[in-house]
Amino acid sequence: MINLDNKVALVTGSSDGIGAAATSLFSSLGAKVTKVRRNQSKLDKVAAECQSKSPHHYKPLVIKADFTRDEDVVRAFNETISAYNRLDILVNNAGIAANKEFGDPGYLEDYDQIMHVNVRAVVRLTELATSSLAESKGAIINVSSAGSLIANPNAFWAYGMSKAALDMFTKSMAGKLAPNIRVNSVNPGIVRTSFLRATPDPTAIQDYLAKMQPLKRVADPEDIAQLISFLASDASRNMTGSIVVSDSGYLVVDPYNIKTE
Repeated sequence: MINLDNKVALVTGSSDGIGAAATSLFSSLGAKVTKVRRNQSKLDKVAAECQSKSPHHYKPLVIKADFTRDEDVVRAFNETISAYNRLDILVNNAGIAANKEFGDPGYLEDYDQIMHVNVRAVVRLTELATSSLAESKGAIINVSSAGSLIANPNAFWAYGMSKAALDMFTKSMAGKLAPNIRVNSVNPGIVRTSFLRATPDPTAIQDYLAKMQPLKRVADPEDIAQLISFLASDASRNMTGSIVVSDSGYLVVDPYNIKTE
């Protein structure tokens, strides 16, 4: 059902985790991919993997960019159009988090940076891409978080705020850009990414987190990539404005009755 052959996809935050998995899957489905992220060496490695999986041996366009800078957002879009002269799919996946609590020294600086990357850059890139996506009757997939749907006052509060804003932007743009552009959001729960791998004992932490989930597992990036590819394809042609959760049941856990055994 999923056919992305010769579609052009711009995926931000694509050197690792969900973004890397999405570009790899897109490539295997025949798409031409633009990969955008700050880490050049990781981008190059994943780009080589994408090319090897492409049935057409398409080499991804690799763009090193910092989405705290408006000019880099504009450059990423312009270079994609210059290379392919069209755009079918925009995946707004780039995002950052910080864990300073409300009122901590420097918390507003972290807040500003989070909102700039997680919201402002998405808004700007969507604005730039609208004309091209309308012409191709394309799709936008915003990568949000299950954390947008449940409040955690003591951890990642600004991150949750940014993702809640992204959900509202998704629904607003779905109405505004219809019928030519579909806009949906993917809201993952806990995913095996570099964030978890950087913890002191990642195996123990992931095992513990898995036990807390009703499905007793932590998602792999490929799980989320499959959902993104579905929303990018004509298989989801009747969907727009949807906030699609993939969280191993995280949102239905009773916080007073968590079973870890």
